[in-house]
Amino acid sequence: MSILLLGAALFSGLHFFTTLLRPLRERAVARIGAGTWKVLIAMGLVLSIWLMVRGYGTASAAVLWVAPGWMRPAVVIAMLPVLILYMGTHPGSAIGARVRHPQLTAFKLWAILHLIVNGDVRSVILFGGLLAWAVVQVIVLNRRDGKPPLPQPNGSALKAWAAVPVGVVLWAVLIWVHTWLGVSPLG
Repeated sequence: MSILLLGAALFSGLHFFTTLLRPLRERAVARIGAGTWKVLIAMGLVLSIWLMVRGYGTASAAVLWVAPGWMRPAVVIAMLPVLILYMGTHPGSAIGARVRHPQLTAFKLWAILHLIVNGDVRSVILFGGLLAWAVVQVIVLNRRDGKPPLPQPNGSALKAWAAVPVGVVLWAVLIWVHTWLGVSPLG
């Protein structure tokens, strides 16, 4: 369980560091360079995801609730628009023009959908913890940025549509990855 918690804490901490501690981040970037900073953060995020995957596999699978059998395929289908929303964050995209923080909104939906169908302790810790992070992250960003109006009310539909094939490919890859990890998304 501690590996799972460590991974979730590292993931959240790295993201909060870049938003909450902006002056500290800017000093670090000035000292080591933007490229090195991005590599270090990326390595930390990869490590956090590895820790979460590893920790999930060894954490308690005690069942708190069981979703109805039809819910798994429904969630797999619902994940497709969520991934398209996640990928539709290009500057000037019509998606970004209509949804504030589209990646974080998609991330929250991802966590909620996973919580619906995974009623074991480790899933509640993983998906519930990441949902809490995403909610707090949106609050932090809105407070930091003064909750700006949605950008570009006439964003490009072409850039929004570009998210569709990318989202579909990501959806298919994630179904394969879940299966490869031994967690069949369809039950």
